[in-house]
Amino acid sequence: METLPGTTVLDMRRTLPAVILAAGLLLTACGTESAQDGPGEEPTSTAASPSEPSTEPSTEEPTSPEEPSSPEPTGPEAPADTGAPAGELPGEVVDIPPLNEVVAVIGVAAGSGLNLRHGPGTEFESVGTLDPLAVSPAHGEVRRREDGSHWAQVMRTDGWFYWVNMRYIAFPGQSTDITADLPELPSAATVEEAGLLVARQRTADQPPSVETVVVDGPVEGDAGEVVIDVVGLGDDALAGERLRVVTERTDQGHTVRSVELTLLCARGATEDGLCE
Repeated sequence: METLPGTTVLDMRRTLPAVILAAGLLLTACGTESAQDGPGEEPTSTAASPSEPSTEPSTEEPTSPEEPSSPEPTGPEAPADTGAPAGELPGEVVDIPPLNEVVAVIGVAAGSGLNLRHGPGTEFESVGTLDPLAVSPAHGEVRRREDGSHWAQVMRTDGWFYWVNMRYIAFPGQSTDITADLPELPSAATVEEAGLLVARQRTADQPPSVETVVVDGPVEGDAGEVVIDVVGLGDDALAGERLRVVTERTDQGHTVRSVELTLLCARGATEDGLCE
């Protein structure tokens, strides 16, 4: 071991612990600044806890620091840890759609969104939402929970798959102009009210459990538009109907000009867009 003139190996060994301790204190002081994980969240410290310094001088030769490992991505590029391996997720795996199918969000109010979760249940963290008119590929498995709810995996725009409640997804079927089939073209004071009158015509013979949800709009003006989902129909093959109502301003207020109906299928759609 090479030494400086006038310095012995014993001298270097005696001064080495003090040098190491000073370096450790300097690194600790530089690492106490914390980073905010996100708006409204508690800051977390990124500094490591310093170990207790030894009071006995060390006689070991200094060793080279280990090569730092590459950290796992924690941003939007990768989902956070779900806290449970795939084999330990709750619920029973069932072999039903929507394996490898495209599904549409249904029955989610405008301005809201369908939660995307790390696992099949509300106890899992929500990592974002799908818009009320979103269409997304479904993939992977479907799980049935003890409460009877079904959860499926769908793909978000970042390419990762998350879990959604199947009550709020369906298979989009064919779209048809049904304007001529309506008993009348109603008028109302607002575009939304006119659209809801159309939905009421469609559900006149349906059970009270039917829900009508405004999922987009309304757009007011001389030419107005509103999109309404009708869900809970008395047909187990049909999860619901989507009504795109276009209005025009008249002396009576906003009068319905056209209505397009899209089938929202519960078990899948044929190549012709009919519910299976």
